[in-house]
Amino acid sequence: MSAVIIQEFALVIILVTNDDGINSTGLKTLANAMGEIGDVFVVAPDRQRSAVGLSVTLDQPLRIENLGNKKYSVNGMPADCIELALHKLMQVPPDLIISGINHGQNIGYDIYHSGTVGAAIVGTMFGIPSIAISIANSSHKIHYETAGKVAIKVVQTVVEKGLPKGTLLNVNVPNLPYSKIKGIDVTRHCNATYDIEIHDRKDPRGKDYYWVGGAFQLCGDHSKTDLEAINNGKVSVTPLHLDLTDYNMMKMMSDWFTNSH
Repeated sequence: MSAVIIQEFALVIILVTNDDGINSTGLKTLANAMGEIGDVFVVAPDRQRSAVGLSVTLDQPLRIENLGNKKYSVNGMPADCIELALHKLMQVPPDLIISGINHGQNIGYDIYHSGTVGAAIVGTMFGIPSIAISIANSSHKIHYETAGKVAIKVVQTVVEKGLPKGTLLNVNVPNLPYSKIKGIDVTRHCNATYDIEIHDRKDPRGKDYYWVGGAFQLCGDHSKTDLEAINNGKVSVTPLHLDLTDYNMMKMMSDWFTNSH
């Protein structure tokens, strides 16, 4: 499978986005880190857009605010930001897209909800090497600077090695000082989701409303997974692919509908 190789002889153009919003510390840290190795263009939502996945805005006009220094905010979703950046704002397409630094890990089945990962998926759909990067949750100080340094390492590696078409990287960083990071593992995503709880409430007028919550729930073996890596103080790098087809199941189903009309 051929890889998309980024030409190293020119300054690398890097598009930075996120789902935590234009003013988030994670975005600022990531943009500054990318500025050490490339020409940075920032397009991000104007507010918090966590857990919107691949959503795009179809029911209202999108508005762009130019904040100067190749930095823009959009009143839409992370996916909108990628599409506007590529098809409206950037005269030259980026060599690479990186989304983050998300406040909170995106492991297991989080990848299907995450706006951070969603932005990287959209970038990959358009044929651009794309990375999502997140840092683990903590009640203590968030070490965004650690994730920024990890981002530099991962981006430099992708520039050198390239990525196969249709493949993106999902990076999760333990919330530790950089000196405490024990290495980088290439992983699979764990089989983990949430034990969903629906909390019933009533507003002051007696009308029902609901909060959706739930505890993180691990299912099955988690060896060589993103969860195991960050629990062991290591960075997790998980290659994901756009093609969700279950090819083994295709073979098993080959005669299921042979006589169907």
